[in-house]
Amino acid sequence: MVSIPLNADARPTSIRVDAEATGKVGSQSEAGRAPGGPAEFDRIAPRLKAVLRVARYHGVELDPNEFKVASASPVPNATDLSQWAQNGGMWSRALRIRWSHLLRFEHTGPVVLLFNDGGAGLLTGASPERNVVFLKSADAPEDAEAIAIDELRLSQVWAGEAVLLRPARSYIAADAPFTLGWLIDLVRFESRSMRDIGIASFTLSLLTVLPPLMVMTLVNKVLQFNSVSTLVLLSATIAVLFVYETLLGHARRLIINVVGARLDTKLNLHVFSRLLRLPLDYFERHPAGETMYHLAQIYRIREFLTGKLLSTFLDLITLCVLIPVMFYINATLGWMVLACAGVI
Repeated sequence: MVSIPLNADARPTSIRVDAEATGKVGSQSEAGRAPGGPAEFDRIAPRLKAVLRVARYHGVELDPNEFKVASASPVPNATDLSQWAQNGGMWSRALRIRWSHLLRFEHTGPVVLLFNDGGAGLLTGASPERNVVFLKSADAPEDAEAIAIDELRLSQVWAGEAVLLRPARSYIAADAPFTLGWLIDLVRFESRSMRDIGIASFTLSLLTVLPPLMVMTLVNKVLQFNSVSTLVLLSATIAVLFVYETLLGHARRLIINVVGARLDTKLNLHVFSRLLRLPLDYFERHPAGETMYHLAQIYRIREFLTGKLLSTFLDLITLCVLIPVMFYINATLGWMVLACAGVI
């Protein structure tokens, strides 16, 4: 067990819970695996466990069974751990850092510190004003508080070896976690089609307003002056507008269906790819019902973005065209319509 004395007379403070997890990894991490199955989190060597915790913090699942020991050391070294993380799609570096460098990790993600006895801890923060860093055990719960450690006590168990991890800079949408922002970005990829839908909706809104205006002209000009030529012209114009509105509405519905099909295809491929990339121990730690529930929420959000939200956006375009026209025709009636809409 790695423990750091508070002072010369006080009892030592443990920063690692597992006393027997100094862990012999063996030739292929056999000590951390369940026979005939995937590795269980509680039986994984502490250094692997620390890297797993940091990877999950960044939204990446690493498979302990893919860890390979390239050296003859009985415990995983920094180079092997870094290579394992890189093979899992992360950016990682194994290096030696000084105490002064640790104090700079004040607002960064967790860092894996490798202790002298083969254990590991997570550096979750630092306080340059107090000249302390905050460490947490790899076995500690997610809501556990980190312990403040000064330079003197940390130097007794740590020689400067650390592993830095973060998502790779080539981090693309296919590797991003399932969030609302990811789905919004997925819709933004169809910006050209969405632009065409917006233009078509604006044009259809104008075409919706034109027939009433022509009817007003018909009443004021044709009936009053018996102008047959004006009647023929207005009738032909209305017929052309009706045909054009029908074709444009059909084209808009077709584009909406194409965009919806593209989003469904991309989402299905993304979900299938992510499920295949999950390690086997993920399905042992999480029930199948929980996974299916989260997938269902993703499809519900997608349906909202391309369904009700899109319909509201299209109706808003029509509203922005109709309101000025109503006030142009009759301001009093326009205010009455807005008042009735507010009451409803």
